[in-house]
Amino acid sequence: MIDGAVSGGAVVAFALATIVWLAIVALSVRVKVLRHIRTLSNLVEAAREHEYSIKATHARDSGELAGLYRQINSLIGDMEGGRHAEQELLGVLRKVVNQIGVAIVVCDAHDRIRLVNPPAAKLLRSTETDLMGVDFSDTALVDVPLTAGPRVLDFRFPGAESRWQVSQQWYRHQGKPSRIIFIVDLRQVLAEEEILVWQRLIRVISHEVNNSLTPISSLCQTLETIISRGDGVEFSDALRDGLSVIGQRAKGLKEFISVYSRIARLPEAQKVVFPAARLVERVQGMFAQSGLGRVVDVPDVLLYGDPVHLEQALINLIKNALEANEGSPEPVMFGCSIRDGYCEFEIVDNGKGIANTGNLFVPFYTTKVDGAGIGLVLCRNVAAMHFGRVTLENRSDGPGAIARLVLPLPPMQ
Repeated sequence: MIDGAVSGGAVVAFALATIVWLAIVALSVRVKVLRHIRTLSNLVEAAREHEYSIKATHARDSGELAGLYRQINSLIGDMEGGRHAEQELLGVLRKVVNQIGVAIVVCDAHDRIRLVNPPAAKLLRSTETDLMGVDFSDTALVDVPLTAGPRVLDFRFPGAESRWQVSQQWYRHQGKPSRIIFIVDLRQVLAEEEILVWQRLIRVISHEVNNSLTPISSLCQTLETIISRGDGVEFSDALRDGLSVIGQRAKGLKEFISVYSRIARLPEAQKVVFPAARLVERVQGMFAQSGLGRVVDVPDVLLYGDPVHLEQALINLIKNALEANEGSPEPVMFGCSIRDGYCEFEIVDNGKGIANTGNLFVPFYTTKVDGAGIGLVLCRNVAAMHFGRVTLENRSDGPGAIARLVLPLPPMQ
């Protein structure tokens, strides 16, 4: 009985010891697991806060857990490299954006300002540093009606008031749509262009007026001398000749001013829908005896515009080409084609080409002896009224030039 009791007590004691040992082992494992969980949690939190200098020291140990630490350290290293590359790219982008005269504001996925250039900071009457991280809704931009396409509006920013062209583009940041705002000061751009136009115009007008006033002034002095002498018949003939020259120069100045008026008073376009083939046919008929090459195929499309204005523009371009083509055995070719949603009229000559391309569309500039210098200007104005364009360039496949009148096709086509 005593042996049985001792044996039963030993079993109980052994069981209790085993339970205590298991509890100690479990507690030790729990502590170790919690320590690893906290370490992993700290690593993830540091990476989330972009603190990539914190790495796991257990990666140097052996075992499966050490392998996990090495993978996490490698992932943190890749994130750090990506962060550095992003910062370098952002630095390059900032330098490029800072050199652009257009005001640019870039927002992130949370609509906070992430990048802003000096013109935009000036408009918002702040600094680039102060604007970084500011919510878009806390700036004056929130009152600007933004659309995907360019929009022209008058608006008063904290730093300036003008007429602006504003547009908004979208990009993806962290998988979410984010925006970029572009703001162009139209008055400044137009003012600079207007100054250049006036400088060219005044230069040409001064040249033309001086060409008339110089001989008139000289003749007046000569006539004054003749009158003071009072020489009979010789006096009458000289006076008559002098007055004739003065009259001719005065007439020339009057015609010059009349030409200027034609540019300033171009009638408003009376736009209708009509076939392009009819326009080609009418223009060809006017040059039937002038050696104009015939168009073989004319696209079966409709245009929306003023047929009279467009016809006059093509007539001017063809006349220029025929004059440049004088002496060439090859005819001037007149063609019409469709390209990328535009109807393109093309006139190709075989002359000497264009010597001075910079002054082609300057009013009153001409290389012709009896030219007025308004033909190309009128053509460009007509094209602009139809949302098109006129180009004139030298041929690359031989001597001569190519003139093009490009018009957008109506939306229906």
